[in-house]
Amino acid sequence: MRVARPPWEGRPGGATIARVTGPFATAIIVVSLVLALWAVVLLVANRPPGKALFAGVAVLEAMLLAFLVGGIVQMAGEERDFARLEFVGYLVGMAAIPPAAAWWVKDERSRAAAGVLAVVLLVMPILVIRVQQVWAGTSG
Repeated sequence: MRVARPPWEGRPGGATIARVTGPFATAIIVVSLVLALWAVVLLVANRPPGKALFAGVAVLEAMLLAFLVGGIVQMAGEERDFARLEFVGYLVGMAAIPPAAAWWVKDERSRAAAGVLAVVLLVMPILVIRVQQVWAGTSG
């Protein structure tokens, strides 16, 4: 039985890009989009976010912190040249934005709170893709 090779094999950097662009990055994107959809539903229903949505944001934050630590560890072991400061900046920014948004809306009891969380959660997949681009050495 022949096993298909991942598209990143054979490219400069080898399979190391899979560690940043692989299933964990995809999971972050999916979780963020599901939570964003949830926030949009609350926004349309004119309801503030509840504890369950904040718990989902906390789960996403744990994933982003793991992504931050894993990205920095991988970067430290990487010898090729790429924008390291930009890479770390995106990782730190990604980890800082959800708790800042949650703090901002924690006492807001209007639909605006759901709107803020929806925007923040829709930005996360874009930042994940940008981290992937910086890691691969491409500009966006």
